[in-house]
Amino acid sequence: MRGRNALIALTICALVAGCGSRLTDEQRAALVVPQGGSAGVQDGAATGEDAAASEGTAEQPGAANPQEADKKPVPPGSIAGGCQGTGGATDKGVTAGEITIANISDISGPVPGIFQSAQQATKAFVEYFNATQGSVCGRKLKLVSFDSRTDSGGDQQATSQACEQAFALVGSMSAFDQGGGPAATGCGIPDLRASTVTAQRQRTPVSFGVASNVVNLVSSAGPDLVKSSFPGAVGAAAYLYLNADASAQNARSMQKAAEARGIKFVYSQAIDITDVNYAPYVAKLKETGTKIVYWIGSAQYAVRLQQAMRQQGYTPEAFITDPSAYDPAYVKQGGAAVDGTVVYTNGALFEESNAQMALYKQWLGRVAPGAAPSYFGMFAWAAARLFVTTAAKVGPQLTRKAMLDAVRGVHDFTAEGLVAPQDVGGKRTSACMTLVKLKGGAWSRLAPASGYSCGSLIDTGVGG
Repeated sequence: MRGRNALIALTICALVAGCGSRLTDEQRAALVVPQGGSAGVQDGAATGEDAAASEGTAEQPGAANPQEADKKPVPPGSIAGGCQGTGGATDKGVTAGEITIANISDISGPVPGIFQSAQQATKAFVEYFNATQGSVCGRKLKLVSFDSRTDSGGDQQATSQACEQAFALVGSMSAFDQGGGPAATGCGIPDLRASTVTAQRQRTPVSFGVASNVVNLVSSAGPDLVKSSFPGAVGAAAYLYLNADASAQNARSMQKAAEARGIKFVYSQAIDITDVNYAPYVAKLKETGTKIVYWIGSAQYAVRLQQAMRQQGYTPEAFITDPSAYDPAYVKQGGAAVDGTVVYTNGALFEESNAQMALYKQWLGRVAPGAAPSYFGMFAWAAARLFVTTAAKVGPQLTRKAMLDAVRGVHDFTAEGLVAPQDVGGKRTSACMTLVKLKGGAWSRLAPASGYSCGSLIDTGVGG
């Protein structure tokens, strides 16, 4: 199901130089599309310990259940381990008593606050860590925040400033994140992002998405879960997607992977971002007898498509889309028209008991009262946790180079069961995922019955 594999690459038209200048602000912002998650797990294997800290594993036959983390209290000092002492001012942004980290996320722009949740989550983790966990080798965390303004230039400017002020970038989310890549590489700043969005940033040697992803690698778990959940519909599926390079690449890759697992497609169609009339596409879905509709594009466009489907009295057995729809704003905007939506995700469910999710929600409520947890916020929290555990592993003599070397060895990171295993250091798609379904305005687990389903990675050859 997801082309990079299943869960989170955020894809955008930014892959095409200058595409934003031809679109309205709304259309430009709508090109951000989260994708499937990533972990270097293949052939059903989803076990192992994170190189920076002991982490959970994905649930499958014979594997531990990440939800068991609920039963393990998180004692003070456990995140940073037993690291004692300090090496003083060992690198830029590091003193004897403090490590300065920076978060660069889209706060202003076409859709104000589009990735504010990532910045809020990073702040929440810093507050949590400083208040309850002590220090990293005698050093507290200090956060400086920047607004990348949903703009490549804004990301570049913010990254240049962060290079001079901070030791590392943590939990960042920018729709046009290719802008800051050269600056980050030039100064050698460790960049642990919630997710990398553009291919350019993914190739940046110092940047790592905690929700890792590769377009050409798709987990077999996605199509297999769809087959088991909708067995009578897999002979008539359709793929609709926004007509932008990134969305198109991921749609082609995911469709090829689904076909390899036995799902038959009777219709595939790109939809221009400027197109406001979805009626002809719905008519074609009805004409071809489509029973499963896949959508790749932003949640607001998914709403538009489903509203058109309702107007023509067409209801497929399944409408499947990415984690951007797993959000209260999507439910509020779409109302009854989006009921029945199925979303794939590689993170813990907001509705289920999970120790790390509970911590994230608790401290989010302290730093941003009334804010709702989000998929991007969850991975930003995970990125902050990975930063701390990795810095502690490096020890008192903390340098940017040592930090980067340690991150490259992280291959099965789960943030204590908050997310499915992610191959952060290897930059490979996650093999594990879960399906959730919207019913009566509320989300609930569809499959598997608990934990994640993990499969093998299918190399589709698209965008590789």
